[in-house]
Amino acid sequence: MEEQTVSFQPGVGGSPQRWHVLSMTFLAYLYDSLDLQILAICMPAIIAGLGISLTEGGLLASSTMLGTAVGGIIFGWYAENYGRKNAAVVSLFELGFFTLLVFWADSWGQLMILRFLQGLGIGGLWGPIVALIAEHWDVKYRARAAGCMLSTFAIGGILAGVLGRYLINTLGWRWVFVLTGTACLAAILFWFLVPADKVVKPEKSEKKDDVSLKELFAPGVTKLTIGATIAAACQMGGFWGVSSWVPTYLVQVRGLSLEYMSLFSIVIFSGAFVGYFFYAYLADRLGRRKALIIAFLMDSIMVPLYILIPNATLLFWIGPLMGLSFGGVFGLFGAYFAELFPSRIRAFGSGFAFNIGRGVGAMLTPYTVGVLAKSNGLGFGISACAVIFFLGVVTLFFMPETLAKRAD
Repeated sequence: MEEQTVSFQPGVGGSPQRWHVLSMTFLAYLYDSLDLQILAICMPAIIAGLGISLTEGGLLASSTMLGTAVGGIIFGWYAENYGRKNAAVVSLFELGFFTLLVFWADSWGQLMILRFLQGLGIGGLWGPIVALIAEHWDVKYRARAAGCMLSTFAIGGILAGVLGRYLINTLGWRWVFVLTGTACLAAILFWFLVPADKVVKPEKSEKKDDVSLKELFAPGVTKLTIGATIAAACQMGGFWGVSSWVPTYLVQVRGLSLEYMSLFSIVIFSGAFVGYFFYAYLADRLGRRKALIIAFLMDSIMVPLYILIPNATLLFWIGPLMGLSFGGVFGLFGAYFAELFPSRIRAFGSGFAFNIGRGVGAMLTPYTVGVLAKSNGLGFGISACAVIFFLGVVTLFFMPETLAKRAD
């Protein structure tokens, strides 16, 4: 069995292929984030079109997140044993294919199944592309490179808002999924432009074992795996509890039109885009862990403040500040998780922690907010997510700093 290595000869700032890797992982994660966020943008139209309840709408988001958790494990294992580039390509094609099939879904049950299958590809992509960035970019620039690549999550949110603003009322919500299904084409481009994983052949007398799940819970690694998973669950649970229902909250509670609601979403994700770069700068100055704590703390403050503001104009302008901290945590996870784990299990460890955390947290909170909304209103349910964000602050107090400690 050939063993992957992350010991690329560095050039100025990283390997000679680093810009190809950055550009293609940037495009890949754009589709990943867009596929996740179009559901929230289309949710009011889906609820009306399929005649489903708020709780059933929440379960659609939960089904997607369950898929990401399973996909993170499957494709993380595949990445370490059969190539990180290969895993990224298959994940990207898979999420695009099943997104295209949504066009023909005519029931809640069919949409539940398709969202789970899309989730497999979404979850499988994150670990391999984060590992590719870590392999090709020097530690000095890694946080900024990872933040730049992962900033497409915010761009995906903006694009989802634009598509919702201009397509839902003209062509219908199904065509939004069709456009996102072009991820299949991006997978082909990724295959041709991203360099193959560098491998070294073991000596004939040596036998290299495949990477397995037990390595994530080996001595010295277990704490990292558990801590990173909890941190991801706190951010993803809180974020998806908020973002899955804010569009519906703005329409049903604040009385905004679908077009105006989409504009609010665009503004929030514009702030998130800036947050990726702002907090990456803080991470290079203060450390990954301290920057993450600050971003989590701002999450826990800004969400209830956003819900409590009565004036729609002020609500519009406070949106970017809430998005700023969302982007900060998401961007820093890329460099922080990659540096937490040894290079041999970098894609598997990062993908496992991120996607199990994302799957568990985000699978539960959209549904929970929907349940709370039945008796206490959407505003109360969304505000409760602030507690989840604060648990992220507590978790990080028990995690190590990685800046300048891992040079590979």
